[in-house]
Amino acid sequence: MADLKKFLSKDGTIRIATVISTETVNDAFRYFEASPLAKTLMARALTGAILMASQMKERLGTALHFIGEGPLKSIFASAQYEGGAKVYCENRSAELPTGVTNLGAGLGAGRLDVIQSRPFEREPLRGTVEIYTGEIGDDIAYYLNQSHQIPAIVSLAALPAEKGVEIAGGYLIELMPGYTEETIQKLENLQPLLESTAKKLQRGATPEDLIDIYLDNFEFEEITHPYKPHYECGCSIERVERSLVLLGPGTLDEMIEEKETAEIGCEFCGRKYELSIAELQKLRDSLDEVPVH
Repeated sequence: MADLKKFLSKDGTIRIATVISTETVNDAFRYFEASPLAKTLMARALTGAILMASQMKERLGTALHFIGEGPLKSIFASAQYEGGAKVYCENRSAELPTGVTNLGAGLGAGRLDVIQSRPFEREPLRGTVEIYTGEIGDDIAYYLNQSHQIPAIVSLAALPAEKGVEIAGGYLIELMPGYTEETIQKLENLQPLLESTAKKLQRGATPEDLIDIYLDNFEFEEITHPYKPHYECGCSIERVERSLVLLGPGTLDEMIEEKETAEIGCEFCGRKYELSIAELQKLRDSLDEVPVH
């Protein structure tokens, strides 16, 4: 589980969410391999989604869908206020072109869709902006400013390891209604004094350590967050069976006739589910049992 903390300035104009997400990110990489490039940007995207979701309300969630022209093609990360989070990359083996060192080129030009799920609403709330730099944190800040007129500072860090990532974490700072130009100027003056988030994480930083310069220069109160962020794919054999049923009787008949077992891999966690011919036949028979109206 991730270690997440939230703070609100005493005047109510600055809110911060900060998280050490290494454990949650590594849970996401348990079932599949990925290139260092994919690991880094997937970890940042997952961390960013966790931070954004933590500032929502009960039963709400947010998803970040980066769709670019770069080698990674697309990254999707989602998180719920209650802590469940997952991430997917279309091309997990992608590498940067020779001579390119800018991680943002992994996504390249494209767009960022931000989808906010809301209970009892048929359609989620969706906002779209162009990919600003591909560095994930910059793009989240750009989205918040362009779509919600919320000035924000987003710092996300991740370092890939042979297995999973060595470290992952970051913070999200948002200016709330009522902030002044003095607040903006004070935040800007602190930027040259900031230490690398990655270096702090490598030294074993706590969530508070990541934002210590802000805590030292503004008056904040900690806001209790009742949930721990954690990896939660949500896939199951029941969901696989429902997906197969949606293929219809014709496709199931073909699979049974060809004596073809069904092996389906979850796009998020990579877990493999295999259904035998007998299990496929049972699903096929269930379609005949559905009453016709």
